[in-house]
Amino acid sequence: MDSMDLNPPEAPAGSVRVQRALWRHWGTPAGIYGTIVYASVVAASSGGAASQGDALHVLVFSLVSIVVFWLAHVYSTALGFHADDESVRARIVDSLRHALFESSGMLEAAVVPSIPLLLAALGVLSAQTGVLVSLWLTVLLLALLGYLVFLIRGRSVWICLTGAVVTGLFGVVVILLKVTLQH
Repeated sequence: MDSMDLNPPEAPAGSVRVQRALWRHWGTPAGIYGTIVYASVVAASSGGAASQGDALHVLVFSLVSIVVFWLAHVYSTALGFHADDESVRARIVDSLRHALFESSGMLEAAVVPSIPLLLAALGVLSAQTGVLVSLWLTVLLLALLGYLVFLIRGRSVWICLTGAVVTGLFGVVVILLKVTLQH
């Protein structure tokens, strides 16, 4: 089993299997980290957001920020991963391939929480509602990821729930910091 793939190659009958076509990397450290970073940027950039323009600013700033974090993550992962091949070109290609695979969850983590921000930028939601829904979606995603990571590894329901609570609390801390620092 690949270190980041939660699906064993030969899953026994009746076992839990996450459909990785949709959630390919969200359960990885980069996916969880990306969700927390994205929520933090949304929270930090949304102080006083009241209009469609403000919601668009939060969305664009958050997306650009996560792309910059992702590029830095890909670069640092590629630097840290070196294949043993003697060819410099092969080492670079292997390092980049590995880094892109390991880091893609960071970008995917921004998809769901961006939806309410986009709806706010389009005027379907108020800016404040878009920000709050985005932040609470990150809490929900983090909790779901925490639960699934333990479930897939065959842990008890109590361990899965504990994983959900602990992982979701990172998002709650971001919301509490936003409320505390911006009011």
